[in-house]
Amino acid sequence: MGLYAQAVLETQVGKIAVFNNEEALTGIDLFADSIRYRIKNANDLTEQLVSQLSAYFAENLLDFDVPIFLQGTSFQQTVWQALCDIPAGECWTYGQLAKELGTSPRAIGGACRRNPIPIVVPCHRIVAASGIGGYSGQWQEGKKVDIKAWLLQHEQNQIDDQS
Repeated sequence: MGLYAQAVLETQVGKIAVFNNEEALTGIDLFADSIRYRIKNANDLTEQLVSQLSAYFAENLLDFDVPIFLQGTSFQQTVWQALCDIPAGECWTYGQLAKELGTSPRAIGGACRRNPIPIVVPCHRIVAASGIGGYSGQWQEGKKVDIKAWLLQHEQNQIDDQS
């Protein structure tokens, strides 16, 4: 058996699964290596998503231009929108974003952890005041944090190459 996705890509950080409907990107699983996804209901938007994600990993794209649908609380929606406003190559701390939104760093971390569309909604651009912080519920070290570090370095490399 297996779960269904619209596409699965091989990337430098491992397999990632893409989920979308006809109108919008609805999810990305960055940790799809251990899951056997079956491809089902791919469509024109799937092709666009795969193309843009492939370009991102090939160092040819920093900003995504795809419709997204984020399902979450109003607070999570606010945080996720704020994440989309952080330019590639910049990092904000949990505290900076918390101050901007009038909340706590821990609440920001919780919203980041529940981000259903990593990379496109760049929660990896939020770091701790001292160090990289966590990623997807893992704190400071491990495979998930290694992916965060890779994404940050990858984006910086693209910016440096454009200079």
